[in-house]
Amino acid sequence: MTVTAPRDAPGTVSTPTLRTSLRRARFWVGLALVLALGVAAALVIGSGSGEGRALGPANAAPGGAKALVEVLGRQGVDVTVTTSLDATLDRLGRGGDGTLLVDDADGFLVADQWGRLSTAASHLVLLSPGPTALAGVAPGVEATAQVADGTASPSCSSPALRQATRVDVTGVAYDVDAPGAVRCLPTDDGYGLVELDDGDMRVSVLGATGALTNGAIATDDDAAFALALLGGSTELVWYLPSAGDLPEGQGTLATLTPPWVTPSLVVLFLAGVAAMVWRGRRLGALVVERLPVTVKASETTEGRARLYERSGQRRHALDQLRIGTLGRLARATGLSTTASVDEVVARVAEVTSADPRGLRHVLVDADPADDRELVSLSDSLLDLERAVRRAVAPS
Repeated sequence: MTVTAPRDAPGTVSTPTLRTSLRRARFWVGLALVLALGVAAALVIGSGSGEGRALGPANAAPGGAKALVEVLGRQGVDVTVTTSLDATLDRLGRGGDGTLLVDDADGFLVADQWGRLSTAASHLVLLSPGPTALAGVAPGVEATAQVADGTASPSCSSPALRQATRVDVTGVAYDVDAPGAVRCLPTDDGYGLVELDDGDMRVSVLGATGALTNGAIATDDDAAFALALLGGSTELVWYLPSAGDLPEGQGTLATLTPPWVTPSLVVLFLAGVAAMVWRGRRLGALVVERLPVTVKASETTEGRARLYERSGQRRHALDQLRIGTLGRLARATGLSTTASVDEVVARVAEVTSADPRGLRHVLVDADPADDRELVSLSDSLLDLERAVRRAVAPS
């Protein structure tokens, strides 16, 4: 039996088409594309060549230093960018006369590696170095504070500041406790430039890195300061240490993770939360929905009967009738609904004075061989119920 609900009946469920599914999923497709583009952009920005990193020699953003590299090139300085310690030392050679600029913003280098760099060039420039670098090549120098903005006069005799009168001191302030040290670019918390010179090598600890950026190089005397500091020789090696420089077994997850990873993960997390808040299902009060079709019990009974008839399951059909009869006989004779078949047979035999073997044959054992016997056994069940009702009925 097949029941078909009217097309416009309430509660009718239809299979969604491909166009409907795509329309519902367009937000998630768009979100996935935006996130994929964001991750791709972060990968490009976070590449190890210096593109996208602060003070990166290939970064054209306001915080990069690409303009400085181009100006140095016009002044005849050959700028070479390296990303490994071995390549840097090979480029300079032992005790070379070139200038080495080291920007270890991620803290990859260890004390032994700084010791190797200390003899690699005649002039070593450190951009905002950390404690390990200072202990290795600039003992006695220590960071004192961060400098948000401002400018300062040189107030020292450093050759790098002879042509400058005002320099951007944004970055880190340092102080030094070493004889013969030169302190330049004074701020309220320290100095933007500290220089040490032992006769064989000059070390410049530059905390005022804001003067080297694209956004500040054309203001005040920052360009003259940067050219004087980095243009003293015809070759400048710009060394950007990478994770490959870490000795085997050293390094933490924080040092091995590029700086763009954490912001990207935060953006992805916030986008996921926003999507869940916007498109998430909200639980409300339960709503009673009318079913589209009501099927009568007699129709389902007839349908099951036809299935039994088609498959020839006479015994199964008779057993369904027996189950109902046993339940009704148990209630009529005062037995519980959990009474066993033997208990029901014994009770019915006592009430009706019938042979228990004949009752058990009708209620359990008989197996109809054809439809006529099935109908006869069904009638016997009805007759047995009538006899029990008469026997237990009050006189």
